[in-house]
Amino acid sequence: MAEINNINFLLPNKLDDTASKPAEAKEESGADFSVLLKDALSSVNDAQLEASEAVQKVLSGETKDIHSTMIALQKADVSLKLMLEVKNKIVEAYQEVMRTQV
Repeated sequence: MAEINNINFLLPNKLDDTASKPAEAKEESGADFSVLLKDALSSVNDAQLEASEAVQKVLSGETKDIHSTMIALQKADVSLKLMLEVKNKIVEAYQEVMRTQV
């Protein structure tokens, strides 16, 4: 269950204790968008590697735990789909900004 919490960075209703701080305090916290995006990509990549490793263990006969292998595969699939949707929203926002006339 702890592995599922790795994708919480994208949940819009996630409670944030910095929400009650003033705007200047948020800037000082250093929550940079590029860092958040890199962390998100890293966690998606880790999920993909974990799923691949689980499949290799089942295929080689090291383990017979199909249940945890399928969970790892689904977790990797959901995290990849979520990241693709985030990418699509970022591209949409960029295109919208580029369409605005000055």
